[in-house]
Amino acid sequence: MELKAKCVHCGSENVEGITRVVGYYSKIQNWNSGKKAEFVDRQAGNYKI
Repeated sequence: MELKAKCVHCGSENVEGITRVVGYYSKIQNWNSGKKAEFVDRQAGNYKI
């Protein structure tokens, strides 16, 4: 599974996904296919502080 993204400002596809998991940040590109599939299935929230 390949996660593709584009920069919303310039349209570049040279981007890296980073997410916070259990208190630390990790690059999505380093995850195995099962973890990437789980990430795609997560529901996005609209959290306000």
